[in-house]
Amino acid sequence: MNSDLPYLHAFNLINGVGAASFRALRERFGSYETAWLAAAGEIRACGLRQQDTADAIIADRPTIHPQQEYEKVLHAGVWLVTDTDESYPLLLKEIPNPPAALYGKGAQLRELFSDESISIGIVGTRRTTAYGLQATEKIVADLVSAGTIITSGLALGIDTKAHQTALDGKGTTIAVVGSGLDESVLFPHENIKLSRKIIESGGTILSEYPPFAKARREYFPMRNRILSGLSRGIVVIEAREKSGALITARFALEQNREVFAVPGSIFSPTSHGPNALIREGAKLIASAADILDEFGIVYQDEARQHADVSKAEETLLILLEEAHSVDEMKRKLEMQTADLLATLSLLELKGLVRIMGVDMYQKV
Repeated sequence: MNSDLPYLHAFNLINGVGAASFRALRERFGSYETAWLAAAGEIRACGLRQQDTADAIIADRPTIHPQQEYEKVLHAGVWLVTDTDESYPLLLKEIPNPPAALYGKGAQLRELFSDESISIGIVGTRRTTAYGLQATEKIVADLVSAGTIITSGLALGIDTKAHQTALDGKGTTIAVVGSGLDESVLFPHENIKLSRKIIESGGTILSEYPPFAKARREYFPMRNRILSGLSRGIVVIEAREKSGALITARFALEQNREVFAVPGSIFSPTSHGPNALIREGAKLIASAADILDEFGIVYQDEARQHADVSKAEETLLILLEEAHSVDEMKRKLEMQTADLLATLSLLELKGLVRIMGVDMYQKV
């Protein structure tokens, strides 16, 4: 075990100590253990940006036992990695103010990231529409099929759909959260089962906050910089004009990441965000292929490429670019009910259409 980890964790339990403070302490003292044992005057003179932070360190140190507190981390099934560790993602080292420490539950980062890894962040509104969920499912399923890692924030709505779709496709997904990782505080509480599935499937839950830290409003913008920092590109699928998803997109631009946006109806408040990003220069996308093209990856939909599609099925697929009811299809294609239902059943078996509701179908 890295002997400095208990002291790094101990500093992280003190209010006001963040990435900049960690670096000031390490630069001045060489190790967190040395910093922890330093005299009060040395702490005050070490270059911390806020005097309040130095005062908090001096006041709180006597109440914290580094080794005992670190044992609680390990007992919670959480690992800790620092920005000096070889397994710390190189992508994350590139960003301004990267986290000095990352807590994780699940696969170690070195098991997930390689030089060839393409990680794509998916973000969007919590109050999504059927369109947003459908777009997320299609884009993420195809990205996973192409071998990309899906990163998101475990929030309700688009994030949840992104993680779940990645799991359904047997892909790898990483959730970056704005709370501690212990289930007693994990936010949102509704996604505890999803977090377990991510871990069980070989993915990871990440946070820069100690395992038992409760979610706080100010943690989420900081969380977003990590989400975008771990990603080669960020995809915004439905977001209102002022939302966390747009904050993530801004971080991505500052970090020299690609920003993609799924366009939506001008009448939908949840499309105002991505539509605005497109006006500002984000790449408009309608498929995973549009994203992969930016990274020089040619995506081929093998299922559709190898499906034996008849002329009647092809005609029906063209119509089902938009959802139609059985009655609408009968009328427009002038097909008998039995023939139409048989064709739809075959297309379902081939994974080319799906049921959208009672008697409603649409092309996948």
